[in-house]
Amino acid sequence: MPDFTQQSVHKHMTVYSSDNSKLGHIGEVYEDSFLVHKGFIFTKDSYIPYSAIAQIDKDDLRLTLSADEATAQEWHKRPDYEDHLGDPTQLFYDRGHGVHDPFDEENPK
Repeated sequence: MPDFTQQSVHKHMTVYSSDNSKLGHIGEVYEDSFLVHKGFIFTKDSYIPYSAIAQIDKDDLRLTLSADEATAQEWHKRPDYEDHLGDPTQLFYDRGHGVHDPFDEENPK
């Protein structure tokens, strides 16, 4: 599976779940995630990590998650470990999104 990054996506791409539900459009692109604005499926804006991308085809992006799985994720706050060094909840969230963790002794990079 390819590693997708900030250079792989752009604003206005249409985001689909693995079960072909249209989740919305990309509103912003960040180093660690991209923002999908709330709409019919997402009741809140969602910051989706690049690790959740299964495929990109021109202006369409498909996730590895079904619509139900994607809406069940707690992705309403952008991963931002570096700005929340003392917040254990943020640390747990960021580790789940693959954000660099300087305290991870097994994977220090």
